[in-house]
Amino acid sequence: MSGIPVRVFASHPVAAQEYRRLLRADGDFEFPPEDQPFQVGVFDGESASVEAVLTLARLKFPAIRPVLVAFPCDENDSLRWLFRGVWGLVTYETYDTELPRALRQVAAGQFWFSSPVILRWMQIDGARRASALKPSLTPRERQVMEFLLRRFSNREIAEILNISERTVKFHVSNILGKLQVDSREQLVVRWVPRLGLT
Repeated sequence: MSGIPVRVFASHPVAAQEYRRLLRADGDFEFPPEDQPFQVGVFDGESASVEAVLTLARLKFPAIRPVLVAFPCDENDSLRWLFRGVWGLVTYETYDTELPRALRQVAAGQFWFSSPVILRWMQIDGARRASALKPSLTPRERQVMEFLLRRFSNREIAEILNISERTVKFHVSNILGKLQVDSREQLVVRWVPRLGLT
């Protein structure tokens, strides 16, 4: 069985060598060639250009899940990193024990931040997602969209909202046009993940 593909981004060669040594010793990680995709990126926070390196790496490999190794951050700094696309933060003081666990958790699709940071991020992100819909959709369209995303039929939506099926079709047409999708299926594919619905 192959390990989790990891790439290390550290400007200092000793730091890069130390992270690789630690992860190789663990046995759950592999280091693919430079031109191959990888799942998790380890970014050293002491690099003078860590934010630029992170941005470039995410542009070149959009699916990566970055983990930052840095000095301890307060809640606001941790949130700033989360909003920049970082999936986890490990401190220099604990990297030798926490880095492998953090990378495994991030590779499994979970964040490696404290619970208060994740809760604040969810509140802020949820409010941002909700506000993204407000300017473009009317309150009734938002209501209809909630049912569309949960795969209700026009007839079912009409019965629940006590409006005609023709009115539902009108709202559906407006929603698809405003959100620039061609079908209900595209709407579900594009918006269910954004809104965290299942």
